[in-house]
Amino acid sequence: MRQPKLDCKFFGKIFKAKDNSEVPDDQYVVFLVNDNAFAAVLPEYLQACIRMGADDEQTDGVRRLIERVTDWRAKHLDKLKVPDASGEKMLQP
Repeated sequence: MRQPKLDCKFFGKIFKAKDNSEVPDDQYVVFLVNDNAFAAVLPEYLQACIRMGADDEQTDGVRRLIERVTDWRAKHLDKLKVPDASGEKMLQP
């Protein structure tokens, strides 16, 4: 039986880089880099990974992600926004 889609705002196919396997709809959500709330919680996510004992590959990857997000946001100030769903078509889970 197919599990419900978690993210109802976005759709597509997501693949793991390590083995090219597809990630099922019920195992991922999408956040956009221009979302101010997403950018604000990334450092908290890093700290949660550290507290939980995530390996160095994970924490280093999150640090690099934070750097890329910070760089992109600095170059695209006109695209930054408060998250919203107004006017969005939401898919059924």
